[in-house]
Amino acid sequence: MTAGVDSRKRSLVLDSTTFSSPARRRPTQSTHSQADAFLSVLASAACSLRAPGVPVISCDSRSVIVHLEERFKLDAELVGRFLECFQAFIANEDNLRRILLPMTVSGRNGSVRSCDSLARVLLSVAPIQTSVATGLLEKLPEYVGDVEGGSGGPLPPLMESIPRLILSHFRWLDYVVDSRNLTEKLLEIITICPVGLKKEIISFLPEVIVDADHEMVVQALEGMLQEDLQLVVPILDAFSSFNLEEKLFEQVVALALSSLRSADAEDLPLVVKFLLQSATSANVTEIVQQLRENLQFVTTMDVRMSKPDRKQKGKSPTKNCEALVLEAIRSGLRFQNVVLEGFLKEIRNVEGEKNHRVVDIWLLLIIHVNGGPYRKIAEQLLFKKISRGDIGRPLLLQCIQGRGDSLQEYFQTLISVSESCLRSTETVARRFGMQIHELLFEEFIDPYHRQEVLGSLITLTGSGISNEVGSALDTLLLLATRHVNDLLPISSFINGVLDSLEGFEDKHLHQVYKIFSHLAVAAWSAGGSSNGSSVASELLIIVRKQISSPDPKYKRMGIIGAVGLASCLCREDNLETETEEINHQRSSTDEAIFLLQMILETCKSSSLARGFFYDELTAQAETTSLNGPIMNWISKHTNEFETLFLGDLENGQLQTGSLHNGALEGEIWMNLDGEVSPIILNILPMLIASDKSLSQALLFLTANFRLLSAVERVINQGSLGSIDALLGCPMYLPKYQLLTGDAWERLPKHQKEEACLALFYAINWTRELINAFSTQIDGRFEDLATQTTREETVSKLCKRVRNLMFLEFCLGECLTTFKVSLPSLHSMIENPSQSKADPRPASGKQEAKKSTGKRGRPKKLSKTAEESGSQKGVQNTLPEIGSRQQTIRDAFNKVLGSSNSKSAGAEPEEQEAQPSQSVCNVIDMSINRALSGESLEEQRWKFRPLNISSMALLSVQVPHQPCCPDSAAMLPVYLYLLHDLQLKLDSCLEAPVRKLAPWLHASAVPKAPSGVIGMSGMSALKQLAGTFKSLRKHLDCSNTVLQTEIDASVEENEGGHCSKHWQQESVAACNPPEEKFDVQMKEAAKSVFLVTIRCLEKVLAYSELTMPANFPTLKDFLLAFGSTQPVAPNMASSIAPGSMEEAFYQAYTYLDGLTETAIATSIIAATETVMMLKAVVSCAQTFTERSIDDPRRRRSNSFRTSEILPYLRGRLSSSAGNVLRSDWDSDEWKKTKGDMMQQLLRMQIQNCEHPIDYLEELACTAMPQVSSKKGKSNLGVEGYPALSPATFTIWYRVLIKDIQAKCKSKVTLVKDVVTKALAEVQQCISVHVVLVNLTKTHDKAPVHAMAVKCGGKFVDTFLKGMDFFKIHYEDHKENINYLVRDLQRATRIIQTLCSDAKGQKRMPVTCRVPLVKRSMERYLFCVKALLHGTSHGDSFWMGNLKHKNLHGHEVSSQLYADDVEEDVEEEQEGSEPELEDDNGQLSDAEVAELDS
Repeated sequence: MTAGVDSRKRSLVLDSTTFSSPARRRPTQSTHSQADAFLSVLASAACSLRAPGVPVISCDSRSVIVHLEERFKLDAELVGRFLECFQAFIANEDNLRRILLPMTVSGRNGSVRSCDSLARVLLSVAPIQTSVATGLLEKLPEYVGDVEGGSGGPLPPLMESIPRLILSHFRWLDYVVDSRNLTEKLLEIITICPVGLKKEIISFLPEVIVDADHEMVVQALEGMLQEDLQLVVPILDAFSSFNLEEKLFEQVVALALSSLRSADAEDLPLVVKFLLQSATSANVTEIVQQLRENLQFVTTMDVRMSKPDRKQKGKSPTKNCEALVLEAIRSGLRFQNVVLEGFLKEIRNVEGEKNHRVVDIWLLLIIHVNGGPYRKIAEQLLFKKISRGDIGRPLLLQCIQGRGDSLQEYFQTLISVSESCLRSTETVARRFGMQIHELLFEEFIDPYHRQEVLGSLITLTGSGISNEVGSALDTLLLLATRHVNDLLPISSFINGVLDSLEGFEDKHLHQVYKIFSHLAVAAWSAGGSSNGSSVASELLIIVRKQISSPDPKYKRMGIIGAVGLASCLCREDNLETETEEINHQRSSTDEAIFLLQMILETCKSSSLARGFFYDELTAQAETTSLNGPIMNWISKHTNEFETLFLGDLENGQLQTGSLHNGALEGEIWMNLDGEVSPIILNILPMLIASDKSLSQALLFLTANFRLLSAVERVINQGSLGSIDALLGCPMYLPKYQLLTGDAWERLPKHQKEEACLALFYAINWTRELINAFSTQIDGRFEDLATQTTREETVSKLCKRVRNLMFLEFCLGECLTTFKVSLPSLHSMIENPSQSKADPRPASGKQEAKKSTGKRGRPKKLSKTAEESGSQKGVQNTLPEIGSRQQTIRDAFNKVLGSSNSKSAGAEPEEQEAQPSQSVCNVIDMSINRALSGESLEEQRWKFRPLNISSMALLSVQVPHQPCCPDSAAMLPVYLYLLHDLQLKLDSCLEAPVRKLAPWLHASAVPKAPSGVIGMSGMSALKQLAGTFKSLRKHLDCSNTVLQTEIDASVEENEGGHCSKHWQQESVAACNPPEEKFDVQMKEAAKSVFLVTIRCLEKVLAYSELTMPANFPTLKDFLLAFGSTQPVAPNMASSIAPGSMEEAFYQAYTYLDGLTETAIATSIIAATETVMMLKAVVSCAQTFTERSIDDPRRRRSNSFRTSEILPYLRGRLSSSAGNVLRSDWDSDEWKKTKGDMMQQLLRMQIQNCEHPIDYLEELACTAMPQVSSKKGKSNLGVEGYPALSPATFTIWYRVLIKDIQAKCKSKVTLVKDVVTKALAEVQQCISVHVVLVNLTKTHDKAPVHAMAVKCGGKFVDTFLKGMDFFKIHYEDHKENINYLVRDLQRATRIIQTLCSDAKGQKRMPVTCRVPLVKRSMERYLFCVKALLHGTSHGDSFWMGNLKHKNLHGHEVSSQLYADDVEEDVEEEQEGSEPELEDDNGQLSDAEVAELDS
């Protein structure tokens, strides 16, 4: 036998050396004679080979096999002769082919059919199977050259290839006699075969080998794979069919991971599929990491090369490799949760944008597509990465751009994710959603997908939610701006938006008309294509219809659309573009002027509509660079301001006397320029004129002036020097003496109404003056004015603020006794447009200058330097101020009023009902009738808002006054501006991630217009960056005033002096003398302190501020409030100089220093200060997390691992404790309804160094000292003055919830130190038991309800650590037994509380009994399972508890007379385990009844 094998090997070696050109032997007579034995044996089995052609049998192949097996069993020598003859027979090529082809079966009736080949039959005969297989395989090298195909080309057809025919016979054998021999032979043959045959041999190896040969085969295939990477697919396919041992399995996985790095793109899908199928809990981490590292997909083929394939109708293009890889991953994740969880964990742990891969986004998309319970997890993880900036635009570009074919199946998922991002309230997420939509529109160029993108956006526009609508319209505007030519052919799909304009807000209308204006202009520029002409024509028709409509709502919409279209037509970059009009060949400028002229004509009958038109023009002039002709037209129509609203003065006096006999008598008010003023604002004469058009013109007075000032800034490069006379010009208003006392009471009703309206128009005029001229001092145009002019402007602006405060005071006094509804003017300027920082001059603007005066305006509106310097006798004409009378303290107490008044909780709701109309988009055509009960504050929302540029007045320098510290006399002025700043921050800063104080319930709609509608939070903060240091200065000033300790005599003297100073400043501002217009500096300082603190809190709580891109703004803010004290010695080594940690430290140190002042001021101020400190700590924590994600920041000096956060938390805990330990009046705590105390106590506990120790101190020392006797005074506990019988419930709620949270954090952690972990859990249980025991002495339903609720949750939390207890039970049996035994002390009391509550019918407690009962049952059986699982089951037994009350006294019966029948049906007996003494044995266990 050995010799035979050696001879075959020699023959194989010989043949293998010459297989490239084998010498095929022809059939000879000797060959036939040698095969006689072979043929005769087959003939006896009814198989004929004599005739040429395939063998013929007269019976089925199974009969042949059975016959041959019987012959060979009977005659053992026949086997050798048969095999020798078989070898001789197949030496001939024709004979070999004959036995490899299917045989023919001839039936008795002459039928003929095919069956298995003769070679297959012989391989099924057990005695000769091994020899036949060897013989066939030895013949294979002779014919290898026929299938090699030169360089591994495609294999020939099966029936034409002898090697393929031979190999096909080894597939699906019924059995293998000698598997090892066959395996060795196959592995020997495979080394000399071409690649095609190697793949075929490898593919059927799993059918041949047995488990014992796996190691040999794995080693051989591994060597082949290292030599030829083309075999990776069949080899891994074979491995997947093996039943490998653990060691071999790890070797195979390692081999697959190594091939992942070098596999061809075509083979990559199968490699990925194999790895995902081979993943286990042991190797999933390595597989996930290798897949993320090697599936980069950075170099991808441009799918645009295959664009012609997309045009083949009815034919699906061949999937590229990336699509196949994604499909393999999707299939693997669908059936392998361990891989899915591994990917989620790995992606969750990756930090920083540079560390993320394209495959991360695809994996999250695949998980989202697969659905199931992990879909929401993947979506939340993706949003988290987006909001943190880990996944940005560069990664998104790699994911989508150029991969359209790969993402065909994930298109709808991308749309869904993008829609979710657009619905988000976070700016980063909305921006990401816009980018996805834009990239999908760019990548998928076929109409179907682009229509789907547009359809998704149109759907969002109809949601009715402002954020969603705005995000969708912003995306459409982005597409219309960047891809207008691609959008034009399918613009009909978005035309439906024009049919639902009624449901849009103003800011959304601006976006809609911008979109269609871009499309219309592009259509006209393209020469009027069919689609474009349709859009342009439809837009023009709709706009003209709306403008001509008598309905003010549609007229307003038409004004927005027409002005937007005109500005799009007249932009300077479109100046050279001629657009084709349908009927008239007018240029774009002529078309724009025609639209504006049409609006002006239709608005002549409506003053409010005209004012709105002016405001829209102003917004476009400030935000769009319009060409010269259109600016000339606008400038020409602003010239009417002088002739319509202004009158002439001579030496500061009117040229004529009384305007009307019997009319309301008037006088000159607030003439800042004195005798040199050439003009006056005729408010009262126009109001009482017989021509009603003049009184109606006052409705657009402020809008007209706003347009005038905007045009001046654009024409004169930001300067308002040509109209500076308006800043100091007086107003003609009702005589002040008629507005006070008996004179006011004697006025008729119509004159009172005229007086109120005159004051109202004067207030709005003054606001617009401040808005216009504050741009001259905000630092943007310092080169346009001399220092003298700037100082004069600053002085006048400060006086105008005092004028504004006095006018509002006067109007408030009038409205107190006479109720009148004021017209709403603010709706004309609540515009999403933002002012440009630096308007640039244009060629057309120089033409506009020529048509006006020397500096662009008529000379009467301009005041020379000499005139501005002469103000002789202005202040001396006013009478001296007398003694102090009743003050306007209410004007400054409105900040504290919501907290200091017991009815504060109800009044805001009533006040919010009226201002809800402030968002109305309808133009009121006339003044509303009088409404009863309206006051100035209730109608403040109708005023024109102050612009954000007016906040520059907070930074102006005022001369030092000796009577007040610093600029204390200016505090009321700053307070007025700070109120407006707070309103702006409320409006533009989004809902923060870090929660603000819960007792601050801001209205959804501001009571007053903010002036920053549409401005992003970061844009507003950047514009306010210059005021940060000013806020610090005002905070220091108010802090100094509040800290000053003055005795009674000094206080009276100094108080009168400051009051006189305030009055003198009011007189200097040309306000009429009024003794009631007075303030107390201390009250003003309190309000300034509190409002500033709230503004700082809002800024620090803004989530966008801690984004990496906004770190410079955050640092500037922190440095503005930084302390000048050196860093504490214990922190000096941990904080790098100049780092953000130092900025946080210094800012916190300064702000924490205000706590003492806040405590001395009021409980509101103290709590707000602590909440602001909490915002600083939260901001520092978020900054630290996001800095760690940024490798550049880690390497730089701006980030450094330190102990800053624990240090800040410790100081925050101390500050909160200081507030709680202050001696407050108990009535002050009652006014806050416990919210403030609860927040402070929780901050103190959660931020201290050892929370559990502090909880134990409070629970065991302080809480038991609180008296439970009724009628006893509400005195606080020694050391804890805020803890009293009145506040006991609040403290109890916080403590019992916090101890449950601390226990949860302990039992769910990975325990490295078991003894320490058990000790901390034991401490939590001890505190919980003490708190539950307090219910015996404090018989209050809220206390009992909280004990029952938190007691059940505490038990559930304890049960989460059962697996940990089971693992360590043997080593720590005593400690764990004590935990269970100690917890039983609390569970018994809880069960008694449940039973007692049922008897007393306490619904707050009984409603929680079912959940607590389930928790107790779980506790019972989990402890039982713990003991049985640790072989201590005999130590456990159950019994019945006796019914006892809270004091431990046994109750004779559990049944109550009132509900005997009910309780009998519901009575159930529970059981509870109890551990015995130290030896581990269990004692008596009794459980009380729990009635459900």
